[in-house]
Amino acid sequence: MLLLLALLALAGPADDAAAAVPVRTCQQRIEAGGAPIGFPRPSANAVFAGPLAFSGHFPRSLAALGPRGEDGRYWTKVGALVRAGRPVVLSVPARYRGVLFLHYARAGNGEEAIRIEPCPPSTPAFSYDGPVGSVTAFSGGFGVTRPGCYPLDVVVVGGRSYRVRLALGRPCR
Repeated sequence: MLLLLALLALAGPADDAAAAVPVRTCQQRIEAGGAPIGFPRPSANAVFAGPLAFSGHFPRSLAALGPRGEDGRYWTKVGALVRAGRPVVLSVPARYRGVLFLHYARAGNGEEAIRIEPCPPSTPAFSYDGPVGSVTAFSGGFGVTRPGCYPLDVVVVGGRSYRVRLALGRPCR
């Protein structure tokens, strides 16, 4: 599976297979409003995979996960921060498709995979004077049909592959 993701990531968005994977571009980033966003420090609310960090709410109990939405899924908001350089491809392992959903594309009802493209550090910011800097942030989060500790595959285009675990309503042990 990771090999397939790596091949899709290398193909780029012009390839038919990669075109099926939604892309979140530099132009679709979020900004803090006053200065470049920094890479988060290790904490209970951050998960790291090479140049990618997820920072936000990782609920470790059903009560902390909150109520189900109208679609029957639980939802938690988690920002994705990517260091400048190569794009990353996030993918739900086959066993968890239909249970874990990625909400980083601007449309849709949750994806199985998404490609996230960071900005070059010199990209002009839209919310303050100056460049974006070495980290690009994207809004989004995760949806699940039931609480659990879920794996997520992360492939750095032209680089390394990672598998992280996400506490979404249940602690990861």
